[in-house]
Amino acid sequence: MISKILFIVLFLFCSALSYGQINIEADASVSNLLRYGNGYEYTGSVRNAKEYFENLTDARLNVNGVVFGMRYEVSDPIEYGLNFVGVRKRYVEYNSDIGISLRAGDFWETISRGLSLNSFEDRALGYDTGIDGVRVSYNKNFGKKNPFKLKAQILGGNIKYSDYLEPERIENYKVRGAYAQISPVKQITLGMNYMYSIGELPEQNDLTKVTSDIPEANLTYTTTDFQFYISYAHKSSIVSPNSVYTSPVTALGDGLYSSVSYSFNKLGLTLEYKNYRFDITLPDNRSSTRPTRMLPYQNPPTAQKEHTSTLITRNPHVVDFNDEVGGQVDIVYAPNDKMFFNLNGSIASRHYQYMDIDPTTNITYQRVERSNSFLPDLDNAFSPFWEVYLEGEYYVSEKVYTKLALARQSSVLYNQLNPLFSEIIFNSTIPAEFKYSFTDKYTLKIIGEMQWVHNSIRVSEDKNYTNQYFSLSLLRAPDLTVTFSADLTSDDEEPTGKKSWFQGDLSYQINQSNTIGVSYGTERGGLKCANGICRYVNPFTGFRLSVATQF
Repeated sequence: MISKILFIVLFLFCSALSYGQINIEADASVSNLLRYGNGYEYTGSVRNAKEYFENLTDARLNVNGVVFGMRYEVSDPIEYGLNFVGVRKRYVEYNSDIGISLRAGDFWETISRGLSLNSFEDRALGYDTGIDGVRVSYNKNFGKKNPFKLKAQILGGNIKYSDYLEPERIENYKVRGAYAQISPVKQITLGMNYMYSIGELPEQNDLTKVTSDIPEANLTYTTTDFQFYISYAHKSSIVSPNSVYTSPVTALGDGLYSSVSYSFNKLGLTLEYKNYRFDITLPDNRSSTRPTRMLPYQNPPTAQKEHTSTLITRNPHVVDFNDEVGGQVDIVYAPNDKMFFNLNGSIASRHYQYMDIDPTTNITYQRVERSNSFLPDLDNAFSPFWEVYLEGEYYVSEKVYTKLALARQSSVLYNQLNPLFSEIIFNSTIPAEFKYSFTDKYTLKIIGEMQWVHNSIRVSEDKNYTNQYFSLSLLRAPDLTVTFSADLTSDDEEPTGKKSWFQGDLSYQINQSNTIGVSYGTERGGLKCANGICRYVNPFTGFRLSVATQF
């Protein structure tokens, strides 16, 4: 259907051009990204050959305000996901002077902070919830002195979601949405969104049909140095009977997110709160593919700090959007223009603990109710997480820059059947960075990180081990970066049996339009996260190449 719409629009537009009814003003742009890797990937101690070849060509043509775009993809074999050769994305878009915009084809969309809709693509994780459909938007200000602002949007289309953890598992969704946002006065913005979808999910050689409704309302209050935001979404899902479900299943859930930001003088303060209850369920029903879970096209804020440290990001807290309550506080202080401090604290847990009420060998869980479930609980039965992070940056001079940080994390993965075998991890990490500019052109960058880890479920009596990371980079502005990195551990239970990983990277900007990157060596692997989506990346040994071109 979308292809037919694109063809009709293009045909009418070209017909008008052929009759000389439109003066042509056109510009075009093309970007290309080639990625190649060849080596070995480790699953535990098993080594398997690994090769991928991916080439993405994105073309964009703007003719008199009408934009035509497409992506031609060759992913054969792909690094993560399913192999594909052909036109992956295509669209036509038009923005009028009266505030109306139309897009037909592929697009991604985020409404407000994403509680009801946040579709996006992250190729590094093999994740894509793009919509193939139609989106019509209207954006208009009424009045000049104190304008009344209005935004409205309707959309509809299809999502073909390939599970990034099990790519062969495909979920199909037909989605419809309507959004409206008004700003009656300068300080206040009110928004409402409604999403409706019909999904088909593969389960036990059958397709499970899930019909979902997600209304959302949000409010923003903003002044010069203060902002308050709050959003609430309610999810209702109905699972139709089939060979898996003998009768209809109705599941209700909701999510609340709020943030407060305040800045004054040299201090900035941000508070975030999350209360995600999109599918609270019993411990023996927490499958990541259950049809009543939070939908793939939802993706609320994580309300926790996103780190750049290699060692800290290797063991992140994976947010459970179906059952998690918590938040974070972030403080930034700049006593002068050469010194910056950042203090961050975050906490999260499940809402409830559960008990087995069946006196036989069978297991029947029952929720233990608590009146303050809107607050996180640090008892191990709630699988809690907390983190404290302190960072300082200091520009010693125009040539010297330093950064030092300290992070302390604690996380529990509670074992409901045998609490003594719950995974409890404590780690302390000290990342440090030093940069020295010899001249305006040459800079030396050194990163060193040390981490102390305690893991309660290690087999050996010694539950402690250390990790170290070191990198040395030479930068020649603006075109060349050469980096050598070393990753070390004292962990005798490292799945690959290795204790060290070494890698060299080179990035060279040939000109303003072309950049080439090459790396060779060993990579330790671990969890990789973006926007709350996490996947485990296996250790890799070998060669990687990337070539980026824009013109």
